[in-house]
Amino acid sequence: MIVVRRGTILRAPHPSETIEVIASPVETGDRYRFRLTAPPGGGPGIRGVGPHAHGGLTEAFRVLDGRMLVRVAGDTRQVDAGGEVTASPGAVHGFLNTGDGPLTLEVDLIFTPPGPRPEADLMTFWVIVDGLIRDGKVDPKTGMPPVAHLALLLARMPEAFSQPGLAGLLMRPLAILGRLRGYRSRFPEYEDP
Repeated sequence: MIVVRRGTILRAPHPSETIEVIASPVETGDRYRFRLTAPPGGGPGIRGVGPHAHGGLTEAFRVLDGRMLVRVAGDTRQVDAGGEVTASPGAVHGFLNTGDGPLTLEVDLIFTPPGPRPEADLMTFWVIVDGLIRDGKVDPKTGMPPVAHLALLLARMPEAFSQPGLAGLLMRPLAILGRLRGYRSRFPEYEDP
């Protein structure tokens, strides 16, 4: 499992967004804390993060600047600077930057139960995606690695990320397609400290 140190800045989950690591499980014992900044519009075709869940993580958001529309377990509400929202493990959630300027969040990804586990380590996914973006191994239309490659990467960490509905049903076949296309799920060049 990767331990991303304080001060690391990643261009992920989308190249138009940044994650600045504020604290890691080495310091906290049970969580990553990071600052996520998403520009208005959030990038090509993206204005936020679509519906997803984390089986092995609690995700707590604090809006530092901007405004977001957030949906957690079917409850939708507007959250302004100073507001907080928590998604328990398994709760489907997503958000949309509804402000005119950048949205800045402080986010805690809390390992639930406590203690880092590779199968729940979403930060490893982001480190790999950041490396692929930096090395130009992306679809030029989206600025992201191909969807089949993302699905293959996420198959490594089943407690870290899942999607509801059709998108969720397609993840396994897409991961298989990614493997058939020769994509890798492990990247020592990005993962090894």
